[in-house]
Amino acid sequence: MRKPIVSPRLAASPRLAAFTLLGGLGAGLLISALFLLTQGLGLSDLASQFLGYTFTDPEGLDQTLTRAIPLILVGLSVAVCLRVKFWNIGVEGQLWAGAMAATAMPLYHIGPEPLHLWIMCVAAMLGGGVWCGVCALARLRLRANEVVTTLLMNYVAYMLAQQLLYGAWRNPEDSFPVSRSFSPDECLALLGFGHVHAGIFFALGAALFCWWLCSLSRVGYMARAVAANPLAARAVGVPAGAVVLLMATLGGALSGLAGFTIVSGEEHKLTQFIGNDFIFPSIVIAYLARTSPLGVVVAAVAVAALYTAGDSLKAFYQLPGATVLTIQAILLLCVCCGEFLLRYRVDWVKTAKAAA
Repeated sequence: MRKPIVSPRLAASPRLAAFTLLGGLGAGLLISALFLLTQGLGLSDLASQFLGYTFTDPEGLDQTLTRAIPLILVGLSVAVCLRVKFWNIGVEGQLWAGAMAATAMPLYHIGPEPLHLWIMCVAAMLGGGVWCGVCALARLRLRANEVVTTLLMNYVAYMLAQQLLYGAWRNPEDSFPVSRSFSPDECLALLGFGHVHAGIFFALGAALFCWWLCSLSRVGYMARAVAANPLAARAVGVPAGAVVLLMATLGGALSGLAGFTIVSGEEHKLTQFIGNDFIFPSIVIAYLARTSPLGVVVAAVAVAALYTAGDSLKAFYQLPGATVLTIQAILLLCVCCGEFLLRYRVDWVKTAKAAA
């Protein structure tokens, strides 16, 4: 008789890591395709929607790239925090905080007018960074679980935004619960391809900076030490608490920057729904990229393409909106299974039969 024995791997080769990731993605895509086939789609429909429309059609590519901008930033936010095993589930709250901080600058005429755009950008990063930094301090000083605190801070930020939009920031021209529209100098410039705006340079620049920070800088080395063993890191002189606080604050700042790109690049004002539906995609992106900042860019574009194709499927095939979330969940589960096989090995051991 044989039974499975699970044991941790002492080391995993880069080839095995690549194989498990690609295998998990391949299995997820295959299961997702089978799932969509059960919904009445044909193979030609899948190819035309997921490959043709999202990447070759100008309208679809425009939607994909525009949607990918904030997804890259919130994916980086989760990935950077995971580098020190800080589970940031509050990207929506940090995005709201950044969007509110950015909106406050032109509403209250803070700073010289020619610099309003850059002031909004800095304010958004500060707002998101403080929003996440508070949760990091609560973990370090009060031993509060960051999953709970960051999640609850989402609701605090959302309700604060609604209070402002239905109160002091309500548009006086039509009384709708939105802020007044920004002036052209306070909006990110369009790049001449649909709705794609200059925020894409902020997203790519942030990805390059995070790659440098995590891979080449001293902070990245200390972050790896803290993630591996915080007690051992402290014993050799690494300021573990400061590293966690720094990475968590940086993660919040990236989510705040995402809020800035939405209000300044897409909406051109603060609205009620800019921060919705970012928590689960950000986790999926960070996990698909295995917390690699450059991998986050690829994963975010793929998830954005999935959303674009999902919108098309809803419009032309009357599929429910939960279809995209289902596909995301399938992909995440398959990649998690691949991650399990990377970290552990399963051996079938022959056992002696019990005596009669």
